[in-house]
Amino acid sequence: TNLITSMRQALLEGFPGLNIGLGGVFQINKSSAKIHIMPDFSSTPLTAEEAATKWLKYYSMPSPMTMLSVMVTNDPGLDLKVEHTHGWGEGCGGHYHTDEEPGTVEYWGYFNLAEECVRLDRPTGGGWTGV
Repeated sequence: TNLITSMRQALLEGFPGLNIGLGGVFQINKSSAKIHIMPDFSSTPLTAEEAATKWLKYYSMPSPMTMLSVMVTNDPGLDLKVEHTHGWGEGCGGHYHTDEEPGTVEYWGYFNLAEECVRLDRPTGGGWTGV
């Protein structure tokens, strides 16, 4: 289960047609988490998600972990990732993908609504924006 994806889906269903942005912090209190870290920069351009997935290094990391996250329900035409989360724990950290124990996971978190959405340094070429 990915908490942020679940929250995004609930907002999309509950408020159809609205662009909603949230940012906040949450903690995984129970359950390990699937996390990736980036190895040295790729020697070839990563132009598709499949290539990036093969390049990234995935790990299972123990709770508790603290996560910082942002999300938008829809990309308003700015080539945004609709969600992005990084976190850390005791001697570990990286980019959050999902918890690994959906039956026992425990989260708590605090989020706030964005008032506006601004894009800095838009990627050239549009489309897939990478990892």
